[in-house]
Amino acid sequence: MSWPWSQLGLSGPSSLPEIRRAYAEKVKTAHPEEDPEGFQRLHAAYQLASRMARQKQREECRTSGDDERKPRPQECGAPPHPIPEEERNWEFDRLLEEDETPSRPVPEEEQNWDFDRLLEEDETPPRPVPEEEKDWDYDRLFAEGEAERAEERRRRGEERRKAQEKRSLRTEREEDRWRGTEAILHTIEQLHQAHAEQEAWEKFFQSPQFQWAMRGVDLVFGLEDFISARNPSQAMRIALFGACGFEKGVSRPELRPLYQMLLPAWKAKKRKQRKNLLYTLLGVPITMAVMLAACVILASSWFLGFVALGIGAVFGLKKGWLKRIPERVKKRTFNGSALCFLAGCVIVGAAVLPGILNSFQKAAAAANPREQVCRYLEEDFGENFRSVYNKNAPDERYSNVFAQEDNPAKQFMAGPDGVRNVKNGQYGYTTNYPEIRMLWALQDFAADHGITGIDNADRSQGLERWKTSGTFLITLPFYGAEETIEALGGLLESLSQESWYQVRTPDCELVLCGQPLREGRLVISRYKTADGAFDTESVRTQYTSSFAHIYCAQLLQDLELDRDFRNGGEPLSPLTNEGMAELKGETCCKLYGLDSEGETALEYYVSVSGTTIYCVPGGFWASGGTEEQITFAQVLHRKDANGVPTGIVLLFEPWLMPVT
Repeated sequence: MSWPWSQLGLSGPSSLPEIRRAYAEKVKTAHPEEDPEGFQRLHAAYQLASRMARQKQREECRTSGDDERKPRPQECGAPPHPIPEEERNWEFDRLLEEDETPSRPVPEEEQNWDFDRLLEEDETPPRPVPEEEKDWDYDRLFAEGEAERAEERRRRGEERRKAQEKRSLRTEREEDRWRGTEAILHTIEQLHQAHAEQEAWEKFFQSPQFQWAMRGVDLVFGLEDFISARNPSQAMRIALFGACGFEKGVSRPELRPLYQMLLPAWKAKKRKQRKNLLYTLLGVPITMAVMLAACVILASSWFLGFVALGIGAVFGLKKGWLKRIPERVKKRTFNGSALCFLAGCVIVGAAVLPGILNSFQKAAAAANPREQVCRYLEEDFGENFRSVYNKNAPDERYSNVFAQEDNPAKQFMAGPDGVRNVKNGQYGYTTNYPEIRMLWALQDFAADHGITGIDNADRSQGLERWKTSGTFLITLPFYGAEETIEALGGLLESLSQESWYQVRTPDCELVLCGQPLREGRLVISRYKTADGAFDTESVRTQYTSSFAHIYCAQLLQDLELDRDFRNGGEPLSPLTNEGMAELKGETCCKLYGLDSEGETALEYYVSVSGTTIYCVPGGFWASGGTEEQITFAQVLHRKDANGVPTGIVLLFEPWLMPVT
C-alpha cells in the first residue's frame, strides 16, 4: 500500500466517495488541536488522493462513451475545451500546489522554487476542508467551549482574589517594617547618648531585628540622617561598617552613600592596624640583634658595659623610645662600650637584613594575594598581567580573573596556591592561562579557515569566557576538510615551540568531530596535549577514508529515510559506501540502501553542504530516468541530541514517476 492511500487506510486508488468516507473516519482520531502534525499529514493525504481521483475520473470521461452520447466536460469535472494529447501528462509535484483544476505543465525555466515561502507554508495551518468534506461534532465542540469559558472565569476570579490578598499582606509588612525602623533608630540614639563601647554597638548591629530592617531602605536613610546630624563615634562607625558587610564591597546601590560616610573610619582603623604590625615586626628583629651582639662580645673586656647597654635598650623599648628619643639621651656622649654595641648591631643587621626584607614581602603579599599572583605569573611567562578585580567597586565574580596588561579583553583564571618552590613543581598559584592561550589560538585558526564550531565543550552550560573545560570541539564538514586538518597539525606544532607552552604545557583535549546529529556528534579523532605530537597523517587518512560515509548514513537514519517507502516502509540495511558522485551540478556522497534480499532498493546522494538529499529508487537510471525527473519533494528538519533544531534539508525524489 503506497502513500497517500496508506494514510487514509485505503488499499489503493479509490473513488471520491470512498476517499471522503475514509477521511471522515480518520479525522475523528486526529484532532487539529490535540495532534496538529497528524492532522496535517492526514489532510495532505486527503487532498492529494482527491486530486488523483478527479484526474482519473476526467481521463475516463475523455476515453469512454460512444459517438452518439459523450459525457459533457462539466459532468466529468474537466475544462470546457478539449486538452491536447501532448498536454495530458500531469506533473504530480505541481498537483500538490495547484487548485481543484489542473493547469498546464510549467516550463523548466519557470520552475524556480521559493524555498523561504515553502518554509513559511509549513508553519501555517492547513487549508480548510471544503464544506461537504467536514464531519464535525458541533454539540461536543459547544460543550467543550462552555466548560473552557467557565474554567477561564473561575481562574480569573481566583487570580483577582490572590492579588488582593498579596496587596493586603504587603501593606501589613510595610507597616511592621516602619515600626521596627523607628524602634531601631530610637535605640541607636540611646546608645549614642550613653557613649556605648564598640562591643555594644557590634552586638546590637548583629541582632536579627537590625539585620532584618536593613533589607529595606527606610533604615538606610535613617542611618544616613543620624550620622550627618549626630557625628557618632569611630566605634559606632566601624561596627556599622562591619555589620553591613562593606569589607567585601557594596552589594546594593542604595547603600553607596552610607558606605562613603563610613569608609574614612574604616580606613583609619586599617592604618592603625598596619602601624601596630610594623612596630611589632621592628621590635622583634631589634631584640634578636641585641641578643646576637651580646653573644659576639661575650668574652670582651667590655662585658659589663655591654650588659648595661642591653638592659638600657630593653628598658627603652618598654618606654617607647622607638617613637621618640628623649632629650637627655641626645645630650650624652657615647663611650667605647656604646661604640662596640652599635658596631655589633650594624654587623648583625647586615646579616639578617635579607630575611627581614623577605618577611616584609611575604606580609605584603599576604595582605594582597592578587599582586603576588601577578608577580609569579610575570616571573614565569615573561609578560605583564593585572587583576580584573576592582578594589573600589568589588565584584566577587571577578575575584580570580586576570588579564594581559596590554590587552584587557584577554582574560583568564588564576589564584594563590600554597608556597612557591619552582624546583619541586610548586608554582605558588594555579591558573588556566596555558589552556586559555590554546583556546585563543584555535579560535583565531577557526576564523581564518571558516570553521564555526570551535569552543569549550560545555559552553552551553553557562561557562564564562575566562574559564575552560579542558575539552575543545573542532567541528569539520564531512567532506573536503583535508587541508584544514593539515593546517591544524602545523598550528599545534608551532604552538608547542612557544615560550608559554614550554613553561607549562596546557592540559587539554582537542576533539575533531562533525555537525551535531540526533545521537550526538561523530568523532573523527581525539588528541591530548600530554600524548605528544599531533599525528596529522593518521587523522587525515581516517577522515578521508570513512567519515563521509558514516556521517551521511547516520544523517539518513536521523531523518528516517533509511527505509523503502515503496515497499511498506521496510528498513534498508546496510547503507553501503559507493564513493562520491556528481548530481544536478553538486558533488554528493553516494550510498545504496539494500533490502532484505541484498538488492538495491534506494540510491541516496547527499550533497557535500549537507543541505540537499537526492533519493531515487533502485534501477531508476537503468530504466531511463533522468536528472530532470528528480524534483523537490519536501523539507526535513534536522535536530540534535536534545531535540533542538539545527538546520533543514531539502529532499528531492521522483516518487510519482513510473519506473519499469
